[in-house]
Amino acid sequence: MSKILEVNNLQQHFNLSKGFVDSLVFKNGKIKSEKKRVHAVNDISFSVERGETFSLVGESGCGKSTTAKTIIKLLEPKSGEILFDGIDITKFTRKEMMPIRSRIQMIFQDPYASLNPRDRVLEIISAPMLLHGLVSNKKDAKDKSIELLRRVGIREEQVNRYPHQFSGGQRQRIGIARALALEPEFIIADEPVSALDVSIQAQILNLMMEIQEEFNFSYLFIAHDLSVVKHISDNVGVMYLGKIVERGPKKEIFSNSLHPYTQALLSSVPRITGDNLETCTSIKGEIPSPINLPTGCYFHERCPYTKKECIDIDPQEKEIGVGHFVKCHLY
Repeated sequence: MSKILEVNNLQQHFNLSKGFVDSLVFKNGKIKSEKKRVHAVNDISFSVERGETFSLVGESGCGKSTTAKTIIKLLEPKSGEILFDGIDITKFTRKEMMPIRSRIQMIFQDPYASLNPRDRVLEIISAPMLLHGLVSNKKDAKDKSIELLRRVGIREEQVNRYPHQFSGGQRQRIGIARALALEPEFIIADEPVSALDVSIQAQILNLMMEIQEEFNFSYLFIAHDLSVVKHISDNVGVMYLGKIVERGPKKEIFSNSLHPYTQALLSSVPRITGDNLETCTSIKGEIPSPINLPTGCYFHERCPYTKKECIDIDPQEKEIGVGHFVKCHLY
Protein backbone atom coordinates (compact mmCIF):
# COMPACT_ATOMS: atom_id res chain seq x y z
CA MET A 1 0.00 0.00 0.00
CA SER A 2 1.10 3.56 -0.68
CA LYS A 3 1.01 6.42 1.81
CA ILE A 4 -1.81 8.97 1.46
CA LEU A 5 -0.47 11.13 4.31
CA GLU A 6 2.99 11.54 5.79
CA VAL A 7 3.72 13.88 8.71
CA ASN A 8 7.34 14.59 9.62
CA ASN A 9 8.49 16.47 12.76
CA LEU A 10 5.32 18.55 12.92
CA GLN A 11 5.21 21.36 15.51
CA GLN A 12 2.47 23.75 16.53
CA HIS A 13 2.51 26.38 19.25
CA PHE A 14 0.51 29.45 20.22
CA ASN A 15 1.93 32.70 21.57
CA LEU A 16 0.37 33.96 24.81
CA SER A 17 2.44 37.16 25.10
CA LYS A 18 0.48 39.95 23.41
CA GLY A 19 3.25 42.54 23.70
CA PHE A 20 6.59 43.42 25.29
CA VAL A 21 5.15 44.32 28.70
CA ASP A 22 3.14 41.10 28.79
CA SER A 23 6.33 39.07 28.16
CA LEU A 24 8.22 40.46 31.18
CA VAL A 25 8.96 37.94 33.96
CA PHE A 26 10.97 38.18 37.20
CA LYS A 27 13.54 35.39 37.34
CA ASN A 28 16.74 34.99 39.42
CA GLY A 29 16.44 38.51 40.77
CA LYS A 30 16.21 40.07 37.31
CA ILE A 31 13.42 41.18 35.00
CA LYS A 32 13.62 39.34 31.69
CA SER A 33 11.58 39.23 28.52
CA GLU A 34 10.26 35.75 27.74
CA LYS A 35 7.64 34.82 25.17
CA LYS A 36 5.03 32.57 26.70
CA ARG A 37 3.90 29.80 24.37
CA VAL A 38 1.51 26.90 24.53
CA HIS A 39 3.40 24.00 22.96
CA ALA A 40 0.47 22.02 21.55
CA VAL A 41 2.21 19.70 19.08
CA ASN A 42 5.85 18.80 19.70
CA ASP A 43 7.76 17.17 16.87
CA ILE A 44 5.46 14.32 15.83
CA SER A 45 5.84 11.98 12.85
CA PHE A 46 3.50 9.32 11.46
CA SER A 47 1.99 8.15 8.18
CA VAL A 48 -1.38 6.85 6.97
CA GLU A 49 -1.69 4.23 4.25
CA ARG A 50 -4.37 4.31 1.58
CA GLY A 51 -7.60 2.70 2.76
CA GLU A 52 -6.55 2.41 6.41
CA THR A 53 -7.75 4.03 9.63
CA PHE A 54 -5.02 5.59 11.76
CA SER A 55 -6.21 6.70 15.20
CA LEU A 56 -4.69 9.25 17.56
CA VAL A 57 -5.60 8.63 21.18
CA GLY A 58 -4.70 10.30 24.48
CA GLU A 59 -5.99 12.38 27.36
CA SER A 60 -7.92 15.59 26.70
CA GLY A 61 -5.53 18.45 25.93
CA CYS A 62 -2.73 16.26 24.56
CA GLY A 63 -2.84 17.92 21.12
CA LYS A 64 -4.89 15.47 19.03
CA SER A 65 -7.36 18.00 17.59
CA THR A 66 -4.64 20.62 17.07
CA THR A 67 -2.68 18.04 15.08
CA ALA A 68 -5.72 17.42 12.87
CA LYS A 69 -6.39 21.13 12.28
CA THR A 70 -2.71 21.69 11.45
CA ILE A 71 -2.63 18.81 8.97
CA ILE A 72 -5.69 20.15 7.15
CA LYS A 73 -4.16 23.66 7.43
CA LEU A 74 -6.93 25.28 9.36
CA LEU A 75 -3.87 26.21 11.47
CA GLU A 76 -0.54 26.97 9.82
CA PRO A 77 2.24 24.63 11.05
CA LYS A 78 5.15 26.29 12.86
CA SER A 79 7.63 23.73 11.53
CA GLY A 80 7.78 20.24 10.10
CA GLU A 81 6.48 18.70 6.91
CA ILE A 82 3.03 17.58 5.71
CA LEU A 83 2.97 15.38 2.60
CA PHE A 84 -0.40 14.53 1.05
CA ASP A 85 -0.25 11.90 -1.70
CA GLY A 86 3.44 12.75 -2.09
CA ILE A 87 2.78 16.52 -2.42
CA ASP A 88 4.37 18.81 0.17
CA ILE A 89 1.48 21.06 1.26
CA THR A 90 3.24 22.50 4.33
CA LYS A 91 3.62 26.01 2.91
CA PHE A 92 0.68 26.01 0.54
CA THR A 93 -1.28 29.25 0.42
CA ARG A 94 -5.05 29.35 0.77
CA LYS A 95 -5.37 29.50 -3.02
CA GLU A 96 -2.97 26.58 -3.53
CA MET A 97 -4.92 24.53 -0.97
CA MET A 98 -8.24 24.85 -2.85
CA PRO A 99 -7.74 21.78 -5.11
CA ILE A 100 -6.48 19.82 -2.09
CA ARG A 101 -9.56 20.76 0.00
CA SER A 102 -11.80 18.57 -2.13
CA ARG A 103 -9.51 15.59 -1.48
CA ILE A 104 -9.28 16.08 2.32
CA GLN A 105 -12.45 16.54 4.35
CA MET A 106 -13.25 16.72 8.06
CA ILE A 107 -15.99 15.41 10.33
CA PHE A 108 -16.15 17.67 13.37
CA GLN A 109 -16.71 16.76 17.01
CA ASP A 110 -19.76 18.93 17.67
CA PRO A 111 -22.67 18.16 15.32
CA TYR A 112 -24.53 21.17 16.75
CA ALA A 113 -21.89 23.81 15.97
CA SER A 114 -20.44 22.41 12.73
CA LEU A 115 -23.57 22.93 10.59
CA ASN A 116 -24.71 26.38 9.45
CA PRO A 117 -28.04 26.99 11.22
CA ARG A 118 -29.19 29.34 8.43
CA ASP A 119 -28.91 26.78 5.62
CA ARG A 120 -31.23 23.91 4.85
CA VAL A 121 -29.63 20.48 4.84
CA LEU A 122 -29.86 20.21 1.06
CA GLU A 123 -27.89 23.47 0.69
CA ILE A 124 -25.25 22.31 3.21
CA ILE A 125 -24.50 19.21 1.11
CA SER A 126 -24.85 20.69 -2.39
CA ALA A 127 -22.89 23.95 -1.88
CA PRO A 128 -19.41 22.28 -1.76
CA MET A 129 -20.17 20.32 -4.95
CA LEU A 130 -21.06 23.51 -6.83
CA LEU A 131 -18.11 25.45 -5.37
CA HIS A 132 -15.54 22.85 -6.45
CA GLY A 133 -17.21 22.15 -9.81
CA LEU A 134 -17.95 18.53 -9.00
CA VAL A 135 -21.37 18.93 -10.64
CA SER A 136 -22.36 21.18 -13.53
CA ASN A 137 -25.72 22.48 -12.31
CA LYS A 138 -28.00 22.74 -9.29
CA LYS A 139 -30.23 19.85 -10.38
CA ASP A 140 -27.30 17.42 -10.44
CA ALA A 141 -26.14 18.79 -7.07
CA LYS A 142 -29.62 18.26 -5.61
CA ASP A 143 -29.91 14.71 -6.95
CA LYS A 144 -26.47 13.73 -5.67
CA SER A 145 -27.11 15.38 -2.29
CA ILE A 146 -30.38 13.50 -1.80
CA GLU A 147 -28.63 10.25 -2.73
CA LEU A 148 -25.84 10.89 -0.22
CA LEU A 149 -28.25 11.88 2.56
CA ARG A 150 -30.32 8.78 1.94
CA ARG A 151 -27.11 6.70 2.16
CA VAL A 152 -26.33 8.04 5.64
CA GLY A 153 -29.89 7.59 6.90
CA ILE A 154 -31.62 10.93 6.20
CA ARG A 155 -34.94 10.58 4.35
CA GLU A 156 -35.69 12.62 1.22
CA GLU A 157 -38.63 14.42 2.84
CA GLN A 158 -36.23 15.75 5.50
CA VAL A 159 -33.71 17.44 3.18
CA ASN A 160 -35.39 20.87 3.27
CA ARG A 161 -35.27 21.08 7.07
CA TYR A 162 -32.80 23.16 9.07
CA PRO A 163 -30.14 21.57 11.33
CA HIS A 164 -31.98 22.48 14.56
CA GLN A 165 -34.85 20.22 13.46
CA PHE A 166 -32.65 17.11 13.75
CA SER A 167 -31.30 15.11 16.70
CA GLY A 168 -27.58 14.98 17.51
CA GLY A 169 -27.12 11.62 15.79
CA GLN A 170 -28.94 12.84 12.68
CA ARG A 171 -26.81 15.98 12.56
CA GLN A 172 -23.65 13.90 12.67
CA ARG A 173 -25.02 11.82 9.79
CA ILE A 174 -25.46 15.09 7.88
CA GLY A 175 -21.88 16.02 8.76
CA ILE A 176 -20.70 12.69 7.36
CA ALA A 177 -22.68 13.28 4.16
CA ARG A 178 -21.12 16.73 3.82
CA ALA A 179 -17.64 15.19 4.17
CA LEU A 180 -18.48 12.65 1.44
CA ALA A 181 -19.94 15.26 -0.92
CA LEU A 182 -16.60 15.98 -2.63
CA GLU A 183 -15.59 12.31 -2.93
CA PRO A 184 -12.48 12.76 -0.75
CA GLU A 185 -9.53 10.39 -0.54
CA PHE A 186 -8.86 11.25 3.10
CA ILE A 187 -11.20 12.14 5.97
CA ILE A 188 -10.18 13.49 9.37
CA ALA A 189 -12.74 12.50 12.02
CA ASP A 190 -12.22 14.63 15.14
CA GLU A 191 -13.95 12.79 18.01
CA PRO A 192 -17.06 12.28 15.84
CA VAL A 193 -19.06 10.31 18.42
CA SER A 194 -17.97 11.85 21.74
CA ALA A 195 -20.88 14.34 21.81
CA LEU A 196 -23.48 11.67 21.07
CA ASP A 197 -25.53 9.39 23.31
CA VAL A 198 -23.94 5.98 23.91
CA SER A 199 -26.88 4.29 22.16
CA ILE A 200 -26.17 6.31 18.99
CA GLN A 201 -22.36 6.00 19.01
CA ALA A 202 -22.28 2.41 17.72
CA GLN A 203 -24.66 3.29 14.86
CA ILE A 204 -22.46 6.19 13.71
CA LEU A 205 -19.25 4.14 14.03
CA ASN A 206 -20.71 1.29 12.01
CA LEU A 207 -21.90 3.77 9.38
CA MET A 208 -18.40 5.29 9.17
CA MET A 209 -16.85 1.86 8.68
CA GLU A 210 -19.41 0.92 6.02
CA ILE A 211 -18.89 4.07 3.96
CA GLN A 212 -15.10 3.70 4.18
CA GLU A 213 -15.35 0.27 2.59
CA GLU A 214 -17.86 1.54 0.03
CA PHE A 215 -16.05 4.77 -0.99
CA ASN A 216 -12.48 3.53 -0.38
CA PHE A 217 -10.89 6.44 1.50
CA SER A 218 -8.54 6.73 4.49
CA TYR A 219 -9.34 7.99 8.00
CA LEU A 220 -7.35 9.93 10.56
CA PHE A 221 -9.56 9.14 13.54
CA ILE A 222 -9.19 11.13 16.77
CA ALA A 223 -10.64 9.86 20.04
CA HIS A 224 -10.00 9.48 23.74
CA ASP A 225 -12.32 6.48 24.11
CA LEU A 226 -10.15 3.36 23.80
CA SER A 227 -13.08 1.05 23.06
CA VAL A 228 -14.00 3.22 20.07
CA VAL A 229 -10.38 3.24 18.87
CA LYS A 230 -10.12 -0.54 19.18
CA HIS A 231 -13.33 -0.98 17.18
CA ILE A 232 -12.45 1.20 14.19
CA SER A 233 -8.62 1.37 13.86
CA ASP A 234 -5.98 -0.39 11.82
CA ASN A 235 -3.06 1.50 13.39
CA VAL A 236 -2.90 3.62 16.55
CA GLY A 237 -0.72 6.49 17.77
CA VAL A 238 -0.73 7.32 21.51
CA MET A 239 -0.21 11.02 22.28
CA TYR A 240 1.01 12.61 25.48
CA LEU A 241 1.63 16.34 25.88
CA GLY A 242 1.95 16.93 22.14
CA LYS A 243 4.19 13.91 21.42
CA ILE A 244 3.42 10.47 19.99
CA VAL A 245 4.97 8.17 22.60
CA GLU A 246 3.94 4.90 20.94
CA ARG A 247 2.45 3.90 17.59
CA GLY A 248 1.84 0.68 15.74
CA PRO A 249 -0.77 -1.87 14.62
CA LYS A 250 -3.92 -1.95 16.74
CA LYS A 251 -3.30 -5.52 17.87
CA GLU A 252 0.20 -4.67 19.10
CA ILE A 253 -0.89 -1.55 20.96
CA PHE A 254 -3.75 -3.28 22.77
CA SER A 255 -2.10 -6.64 23.49
CA ASN A 256 1.59 -5.72 23.73
CA SER A 257 1.76 -2.07 24.80
CA LEU A 258 5.29 -0.93 25.65
CA HIS A 259 5.24 2.67 26.87
CA PRO A 260 4.28 3.13 30.55
CA TYR A 261 1.73 5.79 29.54
CA THR A 262 0.02 3.44 27.05
CA GLN A 263 -0.03 0.70 29.68
CA ALA A 264 -1.57 3.10 32.21
CA LEU A 265 -4.23 4.21 29.71
CA LEU A 266 -5.21 0.63 28.94
CA SER A 267 -5.25 -0.42 32.59
CA SER A 268 -7.59 2.46 33.43
CA VAL A 269 -10.36 0.96 31.28
CA PRO A 270 -12.81 -0.94 33.53
CA ARG A 271 -13.11 -4.65 32.70
CA ILE A 272 -15.61 -7.19 33.93
CA THR A 273 -14.20 -10.65 34.73
CA GLY A 274 -16.69 -13.22 35.97
CA ASP A 275 -18.85 -11.59 38.61
CA ASN A 276 -16.33 -8.90 39.51
CA LEU A 277 -15.32 -5.52 38.13
CA GLU A 278 -11.54 -5.25 37.92
CA THR A 279 -9.92 -2.42 39.87
CA CYS A 280 -8.92 0.50 37.64
CA THR A 281 -5.35 1.79 37.79
CA SER A 282 -5.22 5.57 37.50
CA ILE A 283 -2.21 7.57 36.33
CA LYS A 284 -0.73 9.46 39.27
CA GLY A 285 -0.04 13.19 39.20
CA GLU A 286 -1.21 15.96 36.90
CA ILE A 287 -0.35 16.59 33.26
CA PRO A 288 2.52 19.13 33.15
CA SER A 289 1.78 22.55 31.69
CA PRO A 290 2.23 22.80 27.90
CA ILE A 291 3.60 26.31 28.56
CA ASN A 292 6.52 25.04 30.69
CA LEU A 293 7.38 21.65 29.23
CA PRO A 294 9.37 19.15 31.33
CA THR A 295 12.95 18.27 30.45
CA GLY A 296 13.79 14.86 29.04
CA CYS A 297 10.86 12.49 28.69
CA TYR A 298 7.64 14.46 29.14
CA PHE A 299 6.11 11.56 31.10
CA HIS A 300 8.91 11.21 33.66
CA GLU A 301 7.06 13.11 36.43
CA ARG A 302 4.23 10.54 36.38
CA CYS A 303 6.10 7.40 35.34
CA PRO A 304 6.74 4.60 37.90
CA TYR A 305 10.00 3.62 36.11
CA THR A 306 11.68 7.05 36.00
CA LYS A 307 15.49 7.11 36.17
CA LYS A 308 18.01 9.95 35.76
CA GLU A 309 18.28 9.40 32.02
CA CYS A 310 14.51 10.02 31.68
CA ILE A 311 14.79 13.41 33.42
CA ASP A 312 17.74 14.64 31.34
CA ILE A 313 17.37 13.13 27.86
CA ASP A 314 14.40 13.11 25.49
CA PRO A 315 14.08 9.47 24.27
CA GLN A 316 14.34 8.78 20.55
CA GLU A 317 11.76 6.70 18.72
CA LYS A 318 12.77 3.05 18.37
CA GLU A 319 11.19 0.26 16.30
CA ILE A 320 10.67 -2.68 18.66
CA GLY A 321 8.53 -4.85 16.38
CA VAL A 322 7.40 -4.64 12.76
CA GLY A 323 5.79 -1.20 12.51
CA HIS A 324 5.68 -0.90 16.32
CA PHE A 325 7.51 2.23 17.55
CA VAL A 326 8.02 3.57 21.06
CA LYS A 327 9.75 6.58 22.67
CA CYS A 328 11.03 5.27 26.00
CA HIS A 329 14.44 4.71 27.65
CA LEU A 330 13.29 1.29 28.88
CA TYR A 331 13.85 -0.08 25.38
